[in-house]
Amino acid sequence: MKKEKLGFKNGFGKRIVPDSKHAQHEIIGFVLIIIVVTVIGFIFLLLIFGKGSTNKNSVEISNILGASMYYTTDCVTSYVPQYKEMQDLIKVVYKTPELKCLDGRNVSYALSTNLKTIIDKSLEVHEKGVNKAYTLNIYYRDSESERPDKEILFFKEGVFSNCSSIPGGWKHINKDSGIINIELEVCRG
Repeated sequence: MKKEKLGFKNGFGKRIVPDSKHAQHEIIGFVLIIIVVTVIGFIFLLLIFGKGSTNKNSVEISNILGASMYYTTDCVTSYVPQYKEMQDLIKVVYKTPELKCLDGRNVSYALSTNLKTIIDKSLEVHEKGVNKAYTLNIYYRDSESERPDKEILFFKEGVFSNCSSIPGGWKHINKDSGIINIELEVCRG
């Protein structure tokens, strides 16, 4: 008895013998094509999403702002052991910007110098450093009316140019019928 060849019948009744090596080569080629396409797609996505995106919420920036709100400033408005925390000084500047610290400085000036010192030391902004510049904006937004925002403090350090990314963070302080917003954006190079 003759041994029957292994294979499959096609639609015309002829036997097709699978060429196992040829099939293996096709499968390996297909897998290599899939891998190459996946790598190219991944590189493409990195280039698209890794480029200078703006206004990304950064946990690091938000944490710097959050921690700085509990920093005890060098301004006291009533009696000497009652130094104001940063968030309390922001509220004072919003409510009565003409008020003076006991040492004679304006509360707005005390807020500006204290906050600038903290941010400068936290971010280490340099033209050739990782952090090239930043902007800080503090404003009050009334939630019950259509009035425009009331600016409390705004300052900028460095130059926003050639930023690879601009991460940002914010902190909110409830006040009266609205919110005091503190926003910080950093130019990273």
